[in-house]
Amino acid sequence: MKVRFDLGLAARTLMFALLPFLCTVAILGTAPFVSVAGYLSSSFSLLRQAFEKRPLPLLLLLGFAAWAAASSLWSPYLNHVQALKLWLTLAGGLLFAGAASASRGERRWTFAAGLAAFLVLAALLGVEALWRRPLNHALHPTYDLGTLDVTTGRATSVLVLMVWGCAVGIIGWGRASPARIAAAAAILVAGGALSLQFSELANATAFGFGAAAFALAWLAPRLGLLWVSAGTAAWMLVAPFATPILFSDQRLFDALPMSAAARVVVWRYVASRIAESPWFGHGLDASRTAPQLLPVRDGFSVAAIPLHPHSASMQVWFETGAVGAILAAAALLTAGWSLSRALDANRPQAAAAAGAIAAIGVIGNLSYGLWQEWWDAAMFVAAALVAAAMPGKPAPRV
Repeated sequence: MKVRFDLGLAARTLMFALLPFLCTVAILGTAPFVSVAGYLSSSFSLLRQAFEKRPLPLLLLLGFAAWAAASSLWSPYLNHVQALKLWLTLAGGLLFAGAASASRGERRWTFAAGLAAFLVLAALLGVEALWRRPLNHALHPTYDLGTLDVTTGRATSVLVLMVWGCAVGIIGWGRASPARIAAAAAILVAGGALSLQFSELANATAFGFGAAAFALAWLAPRLGLLWVSAGTAAWMLVAPFATPILFSDQRLFDALPMSAAARVVVWRYVASRIAESPWFGHGLDASRTAPQLLPVRDGFSVAAIPLHPHSASMQVWFETGAVGAILAAAALLTAGWSLSRALDANRPQAAAAAGAIAAIGVIGNLSYGLWQEWWDAAMFVAAALVAAAMPGKPAPRV
């Protein structure tokens, strides 16, 4: 019997095998592996199926990416390589997620590899949490604990995105026996416990919101997905206007931890600058051109925009304007609508999708820049695991 070698499958398997190590000590390397695995998995039929399943959300996403790339033409940041990196990551990530869930066999392999990667990553992060970051300290012996936690906090963000698909897949790929339910619960407990580590409050907050969305979508699949996607889209549209109001009370601001107070100062500054170019924005990577320091409290200052605003919604408004915000919100809303129809009769997978979307929305609006390649790659890994969590056919055309 002749065995056919699948280069794409081999590349995706290698990506999952390396993912725990990359996340724990070299997370910036995640994006190239996800993108290359996607490109090596590409085919004409895969592209055709992608546009047949959910044409409107995909077209809106590509439209937003095209607008973001075009905005580099009026950006004060002269290095325009981010536009190319954005498209390379987006195309590779979409191909990766599509190939990982294209058939029953691909889904089974993706879930098995993803679950193994999750378990190893959880074990590595457990070692880091219990013994004061021995793995990262071995690579960077001169770094203090706070600096090392930048890496471990990012790795935990990836874990929080992966946990929902992994937990549901335990049940989805077998009968819902007490042992499988207990194993799924253990995965959720492990994700929640690790989200509390490494001094990264955003991860714990994201897990909490993700758990609430997970439960809601399990009880009401369609409603849960619609609420989560609509809420994320709504925040994309109102963030610059609502944020200054939410933190207008000085007593609330004074009660915030220093890291949270610093974010509020940045968000206030960005909100004030959005009004300078409300429709088209300041251009891709314009956030990198505001290095001046702003006071927070007690003699502590923060860069007006430390590379990015630590809020995807604020970054979209600041760099791509109302046009970009509307395109992004429309992509989120139509994707949620499409998923709510496709997964209306599939409680477990709907719950996994809602949990992942909620976690992405919280972390994206508290921690990372929207154009950070490793973060974008993590979202595609989460999407692949959610799609692979059940053995059924790919979602029907909506």
